[in-house]
Amino acid sequence: MRWVGGLLLLATVLIAIPAAAHLTPNSEVNLDFGQHEIVADIIIPQGEYGFATGNPVGNTAIALSRARAFLTGHVRLTSPDRAAWTMVIDRLDFAQIAGPPDLHAIATFTPAPGHDARRLAISWSAVIDQVPNHFVLFVARSDFAAGKLDDRRVILGALQGDKRRLAIDRGKADSLKGFRAAIALGMQHIVEGHDHLLFLIALLLPAPALAVAGMWRGRRGARATLITLARIVTAFTIGHSLTLIGAAFLGWQLPARPVEIGIALSILISAIHAWRPLFPGREPLVAGLFGLVHGLAFATVVSRFGLGMGEKAASILGFNLGIEIVQLLVVIAIMPALMMLANTRFFAGFRAVGAGCAGFAAVAWIIERIAGTPNPVAEAIDTGLAQAGYGVAALTLFAAIAFVTTRARLNPGDARL
Repeated sequence: MRWVGGLLLLATVLIAIPAAAHLTPNSEVNLDFGQHEIVADIIIPQGEYGFATGNPVGNTAIALSRARAFLTGHVRLTSPDRAAWTMVIDRLDFAQIAGPPDLHAIATFTPAPGHDARRLAISWSAVIDQVPNHFVLFVARSDFAAGKLDDRRVILGALQGDKRRLAIDRGKADSLKGFRAAIALGMQHIVEGHDHLLFLIALLLPAPALAVAGMWRGRRGARATLITLARIVTAFTIGHSLTLIGAAFLGWQLPARPVEIGIALSILISAIHAWRPLFPGREPLVAGLFGLVHGLAFATVVSRFGLGMGEKAASILGFNLGIEIVQLLVVIAIMPALMMLANTRFFAGFRAVGAGCAGFAAVAWIIERIAGTPNPVAEAIDTGLAQAGYGVAALTLFAAIAFVTTRARLNPGDARL
């Protein structure tokens, strides 16, 4: 009947799984699998820990010392041949992660030389040896070699009562899986990040135009326009790549809210520039500088980029490649309409309307992000931008018709925007 007990435990675990963070009065261990080690993010409810051990709780020297000894005595990793792994507790404190206070620890486990870091067994008796209805849930949070870089939770198993050993086999390492996953993650991140794309589009809007006496009154040739587009996209890529590298290898980070507000401000400034030139000829420089800010938002995924230097480097390369692919597709999609409209009398109106829409969206996002509460207008904008492909198709059709009907009578050398 042991299988019945196992099914009941699994059902209990599935019911109790939180949507995004630990909220139940049970323990949770999130594992990051590296090439040569595993990093465990351990959360044990403070109340259950105190009840099971009788130890003091709180961030005092004696409480932390006893908590450290408790973990090292109740958590053990071994290879299939029973060779013990080393355990180093990198961080330990009592903190409120989500819900009631917890004992929180970050620990690095390293197998003995010559042993695979992807095949192991976890022996765990913390709290579950004293509290029969308490269980510990083990989750794979990131695994570059298995292509696991997204935030999808992969449940590895749970331990409770007399069941105190969990065998884990993550399979053969495959770096190409991680690289492909990083590309897919970069593509997903930029596709879902409407603000990043809108910033880029707002900067591209005046690309065919020339500033004369503080107004957009002249027109660039096709070759000059393409060069400008390429410089803007390249500068933006360099900017966000620098901060992404800094976040991965140097620990650069800022609170999410000011970064998101900064991104919305970058859209507003670019929209104003598309309407009336603020920095004519310096669009690539501005794209690079604001790219640094956008890169700080991309850096939220750095924690999933593997543990080793090689894995992080491959992840950043793949992630940036994914972003670049989408950016290139966006430029290719809007470039025909932009180039054709630039040779018609409709371009000035199109540029003004596009700038106004981008500015309106930016203001809505700024208000939402400063307030820290959902904004119906911002949500409607996000919903609309998710269908932007249809708008681009319609715009391209209109631009083609306008270009064909005006080509015979329009002299590009005398065009006025």
